Amino acid sequence: MTNLIENAFEYDLNPFMIFDADGKIVKYNQEAEYLLSYVSAKEIFEFAMSCAPLNFGYKNTYVNIEFNRTKYYAILVGYEDDENIVVKLYKEVITSDFAIKEDRGSKVSLYTLLELALNNTLDLQSIKIKKEYDPSIPEIFLRVKEFLLLLNNILKSFKSANKITIKVAVKIAENIVYKGKRYPVASLSFKSEELSKIEKNTLEKLAKEANSVIFIENDTISVEFALVR
Repeated sequence: MTNLIENAFEYDLNPFMIFDADGKIVKYNQEAEYLLSYVSAKEIFEFAMSCAPLNFGYKNTYVNIEFNRTKYYAILVGYEDDENIVVKLYKEVITSDFAIKEDRGSKVSLYTLLELALNNTLDLQSIKIKKEYDPSIPEIFLRVKEFLLLLNNILKSFKSANKITIKVAVKIAENIVYKGKRYPVASLSFKSEELSKIEKNTLEKLAKEANSVIFIENDTISVEFALVR
């Protein structure tokens, strides 16, 4: 029974976290790990405290909040002593906002295209590249010319950076339907302390041609696309 409960906690599609009284993470599941790679534990803890019950016990609160472009409709906060606080966020139903073109492209390694773009666009002798890649992602169908053009234009925005963190991860519980089949969605993000001029309209058009969508934040540019294989 213990293993069953532990596995249910680990593989829950909603973020589940346990904090100590100082707001430090004690335990979390896979979905929370993904969330915490984009949002600080401090931010989540402070929001949870604003929804916490006044006395020992558990409280569900309906909310409208968004972390890393994922929307949540409710939060559970509970504690039975002064040492640990349980927090669970409940996701809204996710619908993808992009479609795959009929010409889905050729089967290729995403990481090969990334290396080509990096070598073609940046001075790798002066810029430190930190790679956080998901090794489980296989070769997938991509519109190679269009996707490579998109990557090249994204990386032009990082030419003045000293360090770039590139992360590739599969988005848990998010998928897109293509020709009657359901495929997971991957996120490719580029983050740096400094961005050059960003041609937002150009990047959005290139992303659409590459069967993907793009998100531009303060210090991060992210591309999301379906893992069609």
